[in-house]
Amino acid sequence: MGEFEPEVLVWRLAITDMTSEDEPVQHCTLHEPANLRATLDETGVEYLDVDNHKTIVIYQSAVLVLLATDGHATEATAFTVELWEPPADGIERDPDDLLAAFIERVVPQAESSQ
Repeated sequence: MGEFEPEVLVWRLAITDMTSEDEPVQHCTLHEPANLRATLDETGVEYLDVDNHKTIVIYQSAVLVLLATDGHATEATAFTVELWEPPADGIERDPDDLLAAFIERVVPQAESSQ
C-alpha cells in the first residue's frame, strides 16, 4: 500500500440507520470515483459480488455488506458498510470499531488508486 497523508484524504464517516436499529452502518464519501472491488483485491480482503452495487465482504471473520450508494461498485463515490454477521472467531469486537477499521483500511487504498 502506498504512502498517504491523512489530511489530504477527502472522506467523511457518519453512523446511519439504513436497515435496522440493531445493525451498525457507516457511510463513506470519496473525493473521486473508486473501484471498490479492485480496492478489496489490492488490500487482500475477501469478497463476493452480488450485483452492480452490493458486495459481501469477509473482514476479520465478520460478514459485511458493502453497498455503493453513489455509482456502481466499480466506480463509486459513496458507499455504506454494514455489519451483517459478527466475527465468527468468537473474539468480541465493538461493531462500530470493526466497521471503522475496515474503512480505514479500504479508503486510503481507494484514494491512492485513483
